[in-house]
Amino acid sequence: MAVCILEDERTGYKAMYCTTTMWAFGGIFYGDEEPEKFIEWLGVDPRTITDADFECKMSEWRCEVEKNNRTK
Repeated sequence: MAVCILEDERTGYKAMYCTTTMWAFGGIFYGDEEPEKFIEWLGVDPRTITDADFECKMSEWRCEVEKNNRTK
């Protein structure tokens, strides 16, 4: 009963899936993104949010990561 990450070795893209239902969900993460960091930032089990909310949260997270990277 966990969220795990699948990674395409060729592209580096990543996706989440639920080990209970064996169902992939959410958006695709690019090679330089870390889904684990997104889950930590999200603060809730990503399986509990709707697709629309997931998309919004992923966009918010990407903006925050980009902003943090600019200030380094």
